[in-house]
Amino acid sequence: MFGKKTTNSQPNEDSNTTGLIKISGCDNPSRRGDVVFVHGLAGHAWNTWHWQNPSDRDYQKDNFWLNWLGNDLQDVGIWSFGYDAARLKASGSAMPLFDQASNFLDDLENFNIGDRPIIFVTHSMGGLLVKKMLSTAANFSRDKRKKAVIESSKGIVFLSTPHLGSDVAQWVTFLTGFLTTVNVEELKAHAPQLRELDEWYRQHVDEFEIATKVYYETIQTSGILIVNASSANPGIKDVKPIAVEANHDTIAKPQSADKKVYLGVKNFIEDSLPRPKSLPPGDTSVIQPQTIGEKTTNPYQPL
Repeated sequence: MFGKKTTNSQPNEDSNTTGLIKISGCDNPSRRGDVVFVHGLAGHAWNTWHWQNPSDRDYQKDNFWLNWLGNDLQDVGIWSFGYDAARLKASGSAMPLFDQASNFLDDLENFNIGDRPIIFVTHSMGGLLVKKMLSTAANFSRDKRKKAVIESSKGIVFLSTPHLGSDVAQWVTFLTGFLTTVNVEELKAHAPQLRELDEWYRQHVDEFEIATKVYYETIQTSGILIVNASSANPGIKDVKPIAVEANHDTIAKPQSADKKVYLGVKNFIEDSLPRPKSLPPGDTSVIQPQTIGEKTTNPYQPL
């Protein structure tokens, strides 16, 4: 989020990729749910989640865990939400969390995400954005589409989300002054708006029946622990934050399908979504082979 600027957190040839992006299974009308990945500050809808650097000689763009989930959960829609959230004004633009939450909610409504159960997988500021989006939707609950988003939200994974802000934001502002964007200002440790959002979410998470999974970093990024264990803990009853041997960036980039974060998120999705439908014993909807000489209507013949 605030660490060393890396190519992996910056836009590649898809630098203008913002809004909701279809990754896998999103057009399946019988899918049992949608999983939406939301990156954080200075993140990217694709690179934030990719274990490789786009400049690597052997870079395999599609070989990352969003697609692995698509292969493992073929009846689930996998999406990624991209938005402008630069650290410095010279690096790009950024909208206040309040405005970006409305933008995000509008995209969810436009793609009818809310017609099925939803799981959000968030990195860093992305977790704050999802909480703010739910708060916005709750303020307009008489709108059936906004109400559907709330009622369909079944789980959130927080990967090093600074629920109470980060001391690094204060440090970055001190070094760069007016050059920082509004997003950095909003992420300062113990900022009133973050404490208010944290309190609101803890008061409503049980009412909304949203399950929670939390991971936090234990390795410094450029000599700094971006989000400490205390800020990464959303303070939700019966939710145990899990330490990961990763820094702020790599916690969102599992390198294989047998890594802790990948397995944990996949199991969380499975537990939070309805089970796949199976045919009951003796179901007669399966076409039976005809015996020789049996006169029946061809089941494949149009009527």
